[in-house]
Amino acid sequence: MNTAMALGFVTGVLVVAIVCAVLAKMAKKKGFVGKGEYDERQQIARGKAFTTAYAVLLVYLAVWIVFRSMEIPFFMEGISVMIGALLSIAVFVASAIFHDAYFKASESPRTWLIIISAVSLLNIVIGIGRLFRGETIAERLYDNMNLFVGALFVVVLVCVVVKRAMDRRAVED
Repeated sequence: MNTAMALGFVTGVLVVAIVCAVLAKMAKKKGFVGKGEYDERQQIARGKAFTTAYAVLLVYLAVWIVFRSMEIPFFMEGISVMIGALLSIAVFVASAIFHDAYFKASESPRTWLIIISAVSLLNIVIGIGRLFRGETIAERLYDNMNLFVGALFVVVLVCVVVKRAMDRRAVED
């Protein structure tokens, strides 16, 4: 990584952090944040989801170490560890969603569905754009991380939609 690339990365991270801080402060001021908390049942379910996700990460890293010791090219890239982290996050989110512990009890998931949809679409469009420039996933894994992040958010979106459909069906019965 050259100096210009590192400087661009650091600048990007700082800009995103500042924008997030400003948006969080505005949301809190408007009353969108801080309404309600997770109840005890949700906290227990989130703890179990975290434990499961952590176990998945540990298993993934153990497998990663074995494959890396065999010098398989994909596992020699540092990005393969990041994919394990995204897998672990997906397990946590899916488990929390299906146990009604992802959103606070008093929170409507509608706003989050819009945000999740936008983030997934943005990441997938950026990732596909890079593929059309001729960069294959295998050649430039770091640059194609957007596809993996977009896929994670699609998984989250699908889980929320499926859970809402299951809840509606349960209410009808």
